[in-house]
Amino acid sequence: MNLDFNKFKFIFAILHFLGVEPLISETHSDGFCLSHRSIENQPTWIGWGNSLDQNRFQDESVSLINLENISNLKMKWVFGVPDAEKVRSQPSIAGGFLYFGTQSGLIYALDAEVGCVRWTYKAKAEVRNSISIDLNQSNHPKDLYFGDFEGRIYRLDALTGEEKWIRKPNAHPLTTITGSIAIFENDIFVPLSSVEIIAAIDENYECCTFRGGVVAMNKISGETKWKYYTVDEPIEAGFNDANAKKWGPSGVPVWSSATIDEKRSKLYIGTGQNYSPPATKMSDSIIAIDINSGRKAWSFESEKNDIWNGSCVRNGINCDFDVGSNFDFGASPLLIRDENKGDLILAGQKSGMLFAINPDDGSMVWKRRIGKGGEHGGVHWSLSSDGKRVFVPVGDIGDHPKAIGKSKSGVYAFDPFSGDELWSYDAVINCTDDTFECYSGFSAAISSTNEIVFAGNLNGILFAISTKNGEPVWEFNTRKEFQSINLIPTNGGTIDATGPVISEKMIYINSGYGGYGKLPGNALIAFEIID
Repeated sequence: MNLDFNKFKFIFAILHFLGVEPLISETHSDGFCLSHRSIENQPTWIGWGNSLDQNRFQDESVSLINLENISNLKMKWVFGVPDAEKVRSQPSIAGGFLYFGTQSGLIYALDAEVGCVRWTYKAKAEVRNSISIDLNQSNHPKDLYFGDFEGRIYRLDALTGEEKWIRKPNAHPLTTITGSIAIFENDIFVPLSSVEIIAAIDENYECCTFRGGVVAMNKISGETKWKYYTVDEPIEAGFNDANAKKWGPSGVPVWSSATIDEKRSKLYIGTGQNYSPPATKMSDSIIAIDINSGRKAWSFESEKNDIWNGSCVRNGINCDFDVGSNFDFGASPLLIRDENKGDLILAGQKSGMLFAINPDDGSMVWKRRIGKGGEHGGVHWSLSSDGKRVFVPVGDIGDHPKAIGKSKSGVYAFDPFSGDELWSYDAVINCTDDTFECYSGFSAAISSTNEIVFAGNLNGILFAISTKNGEPVWEFNTRKEFQSINLIPTNGGTIDATGPVISEKMIYINSGYGGYGKLPGNALIAFEIID
């Protein structure tokens, strides 16, 4: 059956104008939905961390998945992403829609229950971040916001995929958007990262000039409200051995989504290293910024003199300095609130350190080493919390020249206020080959409910772990071939970067992360509790 996709989008727009919001049923052909039903209030996971606090938590008032029924969690469907060797954009859900981006730039809106395609939109470049959903007063999806690999920001209609605007808020040509956009009131907040770290390998590249930061934009018009840079403007600093100009300082990218503190009118970001000398004070830092003015309130730097770029592990042409650790804060800061004990920011770092920080002044409350550190962590992509405990994934695979101690790959629970360890789940190694099939570490983001932490391993296995004692209660190996609902060749692989998305009775996970020796794949997998 041939589908006139533009006709479907036109029908959606008319129904939306009349106040009738369509929801597509189970029937599908070649992956596309064929019939419609009315939208109801569905569970939401509206962006990277599912909250302004970035806690990656779904409360039991929403999710019915628990220790009693976890054994009934079964695979429901698999969607194969075309033209992809990795699935980097974590899904978001609202109103029965599931949204995600792809390597090709194609944005999908699927039926969250059955996985058929409602609409697609073609962005101008790869989309790696989670699609952020702005809800209307009925708690239905209204607008979508995301960034692409070339630094553009998009606003789409959530029901039809209609493009409302595209903006490019940062002038540097190697700007990329890796972290997801945070939405608060009338503004969106865009983290700025860069691929200049790779460009530095070229001996003729004038390294380096990118400046990390965050941009506040009006969510309706797309106009820039303010822009905060994490490093001063670079100046000329001589020439490299290939006679290309050198510049510095530079770098200090923001790889993750901002955390919003409504009570203090602040947002918090984590930063990475400098790309070129001199080292500056806000690399490898947690920074608090006034949400209205864009002025820095305070900063907490954990690792000094961290200067690193891709040349440092290749030809060294743009690495004529004391090489740093490359120990970013790649995970969003996590804000915990307690009426009796107060508020804390928890920050995990690739170095293997976990910090508790006072959100009022940026002072350190406690710190502890939870891993040896490395390119995949320590802590790489997230923390998770139910407000009483903080759950921490640790990667700790491979050897890193700045690592300290032995590998502690696994998932841990800590008391956020004392820093005491409550339990640990140690990653299990089932084979010894030097491949990602045998590596066992938790680099990807994790997510939790009241009773269960869901964590994807670099070896492709998804685990469910009890929040009470750290015991594994369920697992599924995604590292295999699947029959996809859209009838394209589909397989899973390494689980990295993105984490599980939890709904009422369903969870979703991306599998496949080609590149850097990891296991490629193109699978978006949906599981459901079968009563």
